[in-house]
Amino acid sequence: MLLLSTAADMYLSGRYFSRSQELVDLLLTSIKDSTLEGLGIPLSITGTWQNFYQQYATLSSESLAEFFITANNPTSLTACLEATRADAQATRGRISAELWVAINSLWLEWQERVTQVGTYAEHLASYEWLKQSMQAVQMLITDNSDAEAQRFISIGQSIEALDNAFRKLATPDAITPLNTDIAQWAAILLQHISALDKGSWQQTIQHSHELVQVCQLSVDDGAMMNMQDVQMTLQRLTHSLADVFAA
Repeated sequence: MLLLSTAADMYLSGRYFSRSQELVDLLLTSIKDSTLEGLGIPLSITGTWQNFYQQYATLSSESLAEFFITANNPTSLTACLEATRADAQATRGRISAELWVAINSLWLEWQERVTQVGTYAEHLASYEWLKQSMQAVQMLITDNSDAEAQRFISIGQSIEALDNAFRKLATPDAITPLNTDIAQWAAILLQHISALDKGSWQQTIQHSHELVQVCQLSVDDGAMMNMQDVQMTLQRLTHSLADVFAA
C-alpha cells in the first residue's frame, strides 16, 4: 500500500526531474544558437525575463548559462535538481537503493560543479555533463520494479512533458512538438492514471480523458492546438491530483 504522501513525493520527483531534463536540453540548444531570439526562449518558457534583467545588463550566451545555474533563480537547474533530490529522499523506502544513490550522487556532483564553475566554457561543460548523467538516471527510473512507485513518477514526468510542450507552443521562435506527439503523450498519461483506484481518483481519470480528447481534436482537424483549452484541462487535472494528495 502506497501512502498518499509518498505518492505525492514520487509524482513531484518525476516532475522536477523531467523539468531538469527539458531545461538542460533547451539551454544547450539556445546557447549554441546564440541569436537573441534563441537565447530568449528559455526565459520566455520559464517566465523569468524580469528576474534575468534584474541581474544582468545584456542577454548573451554567457549570462544565460550562468543565470540557470545560480541559486537566486528559482527556475534554475540547481533549484530543480535540489527539489528532485529532496522528493527522492522522502521516498527512499519505495524506490530502489540504486536509484536513490544515483539521484543523490547527481545532486552532490552538481553542487560541487556549481561551486567551482566560473567561465562560460565551464558552464557549458556542466550542462553537457548533466545531460549525459540524467540519461543514466532515467534508465534506472524506467527499470524501477515497484509498479506503484513507477506509476506516480511516470505521471509526474508525463504531466511535466505536456506542460513544457504547451509552453513551447505559446512561445514564439521555440521549436514546437507535433500535435500527434502531444496527443500520444496525453494518451500515455491516461494509461498511467487509468490504473489508479477509480474511487479516489475518479476526477483525475475524467480530466485525463478530457485532455486526450482536446489534444486529439487538433490531430483530427489538422488545426492549431487550442492553447486555452489544453492548458485549462491540464490545470484541472493537476488540481485534482493535488486534492487527492492533500486528502
